[in-house]
Amino acid sequence: MRILPLIAFCFLSTTLLAQGARKNLYIELGGNGMAFNVMYESRFKPGNSGAGFKVGAGGFSTGYEDLFTVPVGVNWLLSRDNRHFFEAGIGATFLHYNYDYDYWGGTSFDEYPTEVVALTIDSKNSVYGHMTLGYRRQPPKGGIMWGAAITPHFNQNGFWPLWIGLKFGYSFPNKSDLTK
Repeated sequence: MRILPLIAFCFLSTTLLAQGARKNLYIELGGNGMAFNVMYESRFKPGNSGAGFKVGAGGFSTGYEDLFTVPVGVNWLLSRDNRHFFEAGIGATFLHYNYDYDYWGGTSFDEYPTEVVALTIDSKNSVYGHMTLGYRRQPPKGGIMWGAAITPHFNQNGFWPLWIGLKFGYSFPNKSDLTK
């Protein structure tokens, strides 16, 4: 799986470059990856707000349908009290979708374009853009974090403005938080 080295690289590079930057690890339902995702996120500079990046992997599998996504993006967290945040972001998601259902013993259906959660894709492997506009509750000194967002998706076939994402995870304390 090629995503694991990418996540490891991002984690190590932000750990070394932005020692005081807030890092989050969370599960996202819906959102930028459409289905179920595990996401890693860090700010570019020390602190809990400002610009940062996120990367993750997720999907689902049934007896005849497989979805695998790798969302990557940049986001901005804005806050007045360092607890309640407005989140805005943009990025791209790699999508692999395979639908192979056996109709009437021997005839299989494997035709594109097809719709995946209202997003029309042209092939098994594609990339779509995504945006994030939402709310996040994140403790100032680390701990349980959660949020909800509207996460529109778009590609060459259209724009889907009403997709929703819910996230729940852990916000790791900054080094400066541990010394206070």
